[in-house]
Amino acid sequence: MNGEKLSSSNGENMEKVLDPRVESLAIPLARDYAEKYYPKLEDGTFQPAWRGVNGEKALKNKSPDDLMAEGYSELAAHASVIDIANQPYDKYSDYWKEQNRGGAEFLIGLMDERGADTLSSLNLEDDDLIHENWIKCNEWVKDPNYGDPKLACGFAELSKEEQQKDIDQLGVLQQWIAEQK
Repeated sequence: MNGEKLSSSNGENMEKVLDPRVESLAIPLARDYAEKYYPKLEDGTFQPAWRGVNGEKALKNKSPDDLMAEGYSELAAHASVIDIANQPYDKYSDYWKEQNRGGAEFLIGLMDERGADTLSSLNLEDDDLIHENWIKCNEWVKDPNYGDPKLACGFAELSKEEQQKDIDQLGVLQQWIAEQK
């Protein structure tokens, strides 16, 4: 089983056991997002989406070549960023895996709470559950200096494109449920 080291309040090391269903759903969630939101190039890959391996905002959209031009060594440049559009999920850094697991954990919990059959027939356009959860997991969006007020609102106030991202996640869940039967 996959595990993640955690510390208890008394300093003991504990291991968080990951539900294998979460990992199983996180993979198609990441792929679906890449296929829908990153432009595809002629060679079949996606336009690179460079991100800091640990989510460092200052490294967003900086390739290893950009970092080397800024003085990073080649090794440091390649260790600092990840192309989340083209990297397979199993090669994601722990940070990016955790970002994808957050949505998958929520969806698995929702399925356990409401039942697979209920979610399989859910009208995707009517539900703002995904966005509410996303805001809870991304409190930065509310920050007056760094956040994004266009995303820190309710589902109904989102742009159609942002609403579609939430709808897509429920669609991936519905497809995943169908594949589990």
